[in-house]
Amino acid sequence: MDRLCERADVRSLLLIGVLALLPGAALAVPAGVAQARRLEAGKAALQKLRSDPRRRRYRDGWEAVLRTLDGAVKVAPHGARATEAALAAARARADLWEVSRSRTDARAALAAFRRVDEDYPGPVGAEALASAVRLAARAKETKERAALARRISERYPQDTIPPAAQPAPEEPASAPPEKASPAAPQRPAEASDGDEPEVDAEAAKAVEQIVEDAKARASARATDESDEEDTDEGPPEPEAPANPPSRSTPIVRAVKSAVAALTEPEDAPARAAKAREIRSTALGSGTSIASQLGLKVRRVVVDAGHGGRDTGAVGAHGVREKDLALAIAKKVAARLTALGFQVVMTRKGDAFLSLDERTRIANEAHADLFVSIHCNAARRRKLAGVETWTLNVASDRYAARLAAFENAEADRTVSDLRLILADLATKANATDARDLAQAVQSSLVRTLRSRVGPVRDHGVKQALFYVLLGTRMPSILVETGFISNPAEEARLRSARFQDGTAEAIARGVKDFVDSRRRLARAP
Repeated sequence: MDRLCERADVRSLLLIGVLALLPGAALAVPAGVAQARRLEAGKAALQKLRSDPRRRRYRDGWEAVLRTLDGAVKVAPHGARATEAALAAARARADLWEVSRSRTDARAALAAFRRVDEDYPGPVGAEALASAVRLAARAKETKERAALARRISERYPQDTIPPAAQPAPEEPASAPPEKASPAAPQRPAEASDGDEPEVDAEAAKAVEQIVEDAKARASARATDESDEEDTDEGPPEPEAPANPPSRSTPIVRAVKSAVAALTEPEDAPARAAKAREIRSTALGSGTSIASQLGLKVRRVVVDAGHGGRDTGAVGAHGVREKDLALAIAKKVAARLTALGFQVVMTRKGDAFLSLDERTRIANEAHADLFVSIHCNAARRRKLAGVETWTLNVASDRYAARLAAFENAEADRTVSDLRLILADLATKANATDARDLAQAVQSSLVRTLRSRVGPVRDHGVKQALFYVLLGTRMPSILVETGFISNPAEEARLRSARFQDGTAEAIARGVKDFVDSRRRLARAP
């Protein structure tokens, strides 16, 4: 027995010796494991830092996160997750600038994005340069912004450039004289009360093409993070049309105009000021866009809250908000389609989308309305009911706390948002958003009480929801029930409640649109 043990020990030592002689053979797996561990630790620390308003004000926390993410790159520069780690480190530096507003931090982040492109050219490099363009625009690094835009056009074909970094398509020489306005184009009032012409198939396909382009960055990132969250049910690939629409069609130019601002020439501020002047002259004061122009709502963006690694609230029995929101959103989309609306969903599967990406999809699709679907949560498990929200400064502690939870994935700080909200007093969509919210809330309460029983009506409220802030159309956020209440959690899971909720939201949208049409026809 002793001899057998001795032979086994000798064999083990010989095997270890052979492995030691093979260069890098024994180190490859540990380096990959170390990289994955450091990356996950850095991402977790970054997420925790982002969600803690007090800690993120101090630099030492950011520096610790950066050391961890940089270490993940250095331990295996060509490892399986090196590109993900490098991009995460660059984004963390951009987040640090959002807090510090230091030019040194901005330039460090821009340099980090450039290094990602140099070390990992391809889709990840293009994504890094697109992020750098956006950062340079916010940090007012004009020369760097122009240099980055040139670098993108030189290094990557047009088809590989993420939408936010693409320059606006140029007009062909033979194009008709009418051009899309740099701002979101206004549609003329329709004097006739007759039936509205159907949106032609080519225009619809073109819009879907632009929407899918806007999702490309999120889909690529979701693939990189697949081991962090199961995304087998990601958004399906769009079917290629038999005759793909030309990217120079008017509908594409109108949609693309929303993202052209990131790579406009130096006279962009003058153009933006002119667009604002035209809008204010056309709209006047005290009246909504829809009522003044007599617009007919055609396109609605339905946003299923959370998704991917962002689970949202979790109920007492483990039900996740992201799953319920997606299930209800799909049913809302189906009912709106049946009512004659063109519907665009921000996500059709369990994919992560940042709040910026959600609003960008809505803006680039040139939507008329934006409806975001969520489930509520509270510390008091007895709270139940439905409520509908519009954008405004949070008016009470409850509104502020709920907004802080829903804004957890936002890239900007609350202080930045409050600066932007100084312009809310003149936001022409505010009246329409309140009316839309009231129509949806009334429909929710009426329908659910008749179908499923007593439902508490929390009414229409206002808060600082980041997902509503960037939209250029009337936008609302619907809290379909309290997932933190065990009884309401069970309700939310039931097909009967989901069907009733979806029908109520769709009917509320239809009621709002009908009221606007009646108002437009009134003498």
